[in-house]
Amino acid sequence: MSTSLQAMSEEDYSRYFQSAISSYAKANVDSGRWPEAEALQRAKEAHDKLLPAGLATEDNYFFHLVSAEQQQPVGHIWVKLENNVNSTSAFIYDIEINPSYRRRGYAKSALANIEKFVTELGASSLGLHVFNHNAAAVALYHSVGYQTVSHNMQKNLTQ
Repeated sequence: MSTSLQAMSEEDYSRYFQSAISSYAKANVDSGRWPEAEALQRAKEAHDKLLPAGLATEDNYFFHLVSAEQQQPVGHIWVKLENNVNSTSAFIYDIEINPSYRRRGYAKSALANIEKFVTELGASSLGLHVFNHNAAAVALYHSVGYQTVSHNMQKNLTQ
């Protein structure tokens, strides 16, 4: 299955932003990084810091992932272009395929589309973060050529 990138409107972004905060909070709770009681506030603070101007924050791009076959959204992606001293890179802050569309090739198509998009903007590399407990996503990223470049580890000292 293939996808195309469709830019989010301000209204779409507002809905996305609330959903992204909830998803990010849950992922951090599930990974053991954050206590549930603090998760939503911490997720909102993190997003507010990264996106001080919301959808208009410079070098950030938000897209719906639209099924080429069905012409309907199957997910979303947020990518940021990062201009470094000697090169330009890009970073995927969020990618999600709606549950009923997973394991059909949409994520691979979306990654290919976003790679083309950021390459056209001058990026020479594309990174992302994936929580270790998300084994399906880890496998997907490895299958399309992403390499692990670091590991964050944590030990709970209160148990």
